[in-house]
Amino acid sequence: MSTQTPPRTVYRPRRTRSGNPPPFQLTSRDIDILTVVARYRFLNSGHICTLIAGSPKNIRNRLKGLFEHGFLDRPECQYDFYRPGGGSQLAVYALTDKAARLLHRQGSFTQGERLSCQQRNHVISRPFLEHTLEVADFAINLKVSVRNQTDVELVANEDLLHRLPQETRQLAKPFRLNVPVIHKSTRNNIGVEPDYAFSLGFPELKRRAHFLCEIDRNTMPVERSSLAQTSILRKFLAYQALWQANLHTSHFGWRNFRVLIITSDREHAQCMRACLRHHTNGQGLQLFWFASRQTLDWSNILEHQWIDGAGQPRSLVSITPLSP
Repeated sequence: MSTQTPPRTVYRPRRTRSGNPPPFQLTSRDIDILTVVARYRFLNSGHICTLIAGSPKNIRNRLKGLFEHGFLDRPECQYDFYRPGGGSQLAVYALTDKAARLLHRQGSFTQGERLSCQQRNHVISRPFLEHTLEVADFAINLKVSVRNQTDVELVANEDLLHRLPQETRQLAKPFRLNVPVIHKSTRNNIGVEPDYAFSLGFPELKRRAHFLCEIDRNTMPVERSSLAQTSILRKFLAYQALWQANLHTSHFGWRNFRVLIITSDREHAQCMRACLRHHTNGQGLQLFWFASRQTLDWSNILEHQWIDGAGQPRSLVSITPLSP
């Protein structure tokens, strides 16, 4: 009697398409998936399952189909995330040119057909991808925190852009500003652009609060000898100059704003606050609110106690006067 060894299944890395996928029909939910990926640029499967209605299993099956049929990419640099014995990370997805053209024809992708999404997907670095995913972590958890609130309205992404003055909306980078900063008797012209911007409305109180968010991964020095190089201090002074020049009103049409700083750990946040106090002589400390990824209450960002530059607790839903 002879026994036959069953044929060995050929392993195909999940970064590689099969080349012979089963038939696939686009659904309205697939369009929703492509739309949210376009909005955030890079999302992992967990993000998408949070944003799109349906069972996670079904959504992951649709993601596989969208990848196989060339509507979604899996950026190559994400596979540096995998470590022997470390288990698998959630797959990260990005839009392809094919999907961009589809959304553009539907009017939901305004960057046009000339943009090569796939080319950008192949040249991005791992740090850039990780930073983009961390911005998405915050934005999506904030959205979930607001989802069941009847007394709070979240406005972000394209909806926030549409509320800006017309001249600002027409700019290539509407949320980027150049401001003059004088530091150590030297005048510097500094460009500043937040990682994420949003506003919270409180209809019953007829009030709205605006926030610019910086996600710090502890890769940038807190302070350098000159503002000619990037640093956290450079960002602080630029945002403070923006406030003092009232550019948030003339450029964004806002009566107030706060800068949220999310950094790697509590000790680094304390170091940032010390730098802020030292170089601003204690002025404008309420403009900056700090949190660390270690202590941030991701399940309820609205109620989380942030710490401002003066060491005072703050929350996104506090309706105290927003003057620094």
